[in-house]
Amino acid sequence: MSTDSIAAEIERILQWAEKHAEQISAELVWKESAYGLSDGFWKAADPLAVSRVRAQAIAALDFLERYAGTGSRWAVDAHDVFNSRADNRSMESGAQAIGDVLRQWVAMVRSGQTRPRLIESFSIRAASSTDLLEQVRALNADKKVTPAAPIMLAGAALEIALRVAVEELGLTVETTRASIDAYAQALRQADVLTRQDMKDITQMAGLRNDAAHGNHDDLDRTRAGLMEQQVNVFLTRLDDVVEQAKRVQAGNGSNG
Repeated sequence: MSTDSIAAEIERILQWAEKHAEQISAELVWKESAYGLSDGFWKAADPLAVSRVRAQAIAALDFLERYAGTGSRWAVDAHDVFNSRADNRSMESGAQAIGDVLRQWVAMVRSGQTRPRLIESFSIRAASSTDLLEQVRALNADKKVTPAAPIMLAGAALEIALRVAVEELGLTVETTRASIDAYAQALRQADVLTRQDMKDITQMAGLRNDAAHGNHDDLDRTRAGLMEQQVNVFLTRLDDVVEQAKRVQAGNGSNG
């Protein structure tokens, strides 16, 4: 990586962390306990958002393990504070605490006191977080967790994979709002994805949106399991088509 590309990658990572911390906080409201302000706790403003908050917390933990390091104090403390707050106050309090860790980590990186781990070269499947898909399976096996949570995580893995594919191929996303659809459209316009790929992506994105927006009536563990399998199969295909597109790009460059 060149110095400029490293700086751009670090900034992208920091912006994701900042936005994610804001998204977690936006879902929560503070509840005072009968014993006073210091004994209060965070709760989801909308009861239907609890599974979404849990999924956001898991994604944040995965992020810190990836970019701060699995054995780093940041990742270890984020896990500890999430578990302790979730046990003593509420799961949402644990999620809010992770958001605070993310914000402080960003501040330390921006001040030059620490640096994120950067992966020089990685496959689409690695970038889209195999760890997230493992979390999907674990969440879906937990009968205490709503199926919306693993579905949202599977959707997050899909979005990350599409975004990395767009970045690796140097494509332009024709919208100011990054999304699964925007990344997929960029890849389709570059003839990387087929019409059938787009249909599959639309189906997966639709299920993720149902989970994100609280439309849980038709969501169950069977659909969550199928979503995980569908995303996993698609990421394998995405690996192949992106590598093929990169070879074509390299050949066109050498011919030019």
